[in-house]
Amino acid sequence: MRLRDFSPDKVNKLTKVKRIDLKLLWQSEYWDGPLNGLLSYEGLKYWFQVFDEPNDYSPDVRKFLINELSSEQLREEEQWHELFRQKVGTHTEYDEDGKGQIGELRPEEEWHEFYDAYKNRLVRDFSNNQVISWFED
Repeated sequence: MRLRDFSPDKVNKLTKVKRIDLKLLWQSEYWDGPLNGLLSYEGLKYWFQVFDEPNDYSPDVRKFLINELSSEQLREEEQWHELFRQKVGTHTEYDEDGKGQIGELRPEEEWHEFYDAYKNRLVRDFSNNQVISWFED
């Protein structure tokens, strides 16, 4: 299924992956928990993104899609993340088990070197990418 064709009511057509079977590498966006980023699953790297926010019934559980990336998309995400690491920090990365966040912030006066470049970045479009599965965290 392509991302553009996905809706939460179609999640039962996808295989659910156990959280223990994948490793979060870094988060790209965060709001009271990760919203998206890169993970490793069965030796390959995939994009993950939230599709279901916590609710009153499960306040601490978010559901995420796992999407394939083209080699060009992966290269671009890794390049942007490396610039982020160099100019802003490594605080969005996960430990060896892919569970807890590690790293630290760089001096604030360096941040603009990433954010000035990032504001000119073209918007990511993963709508044509294949969704391979989903997980809860």
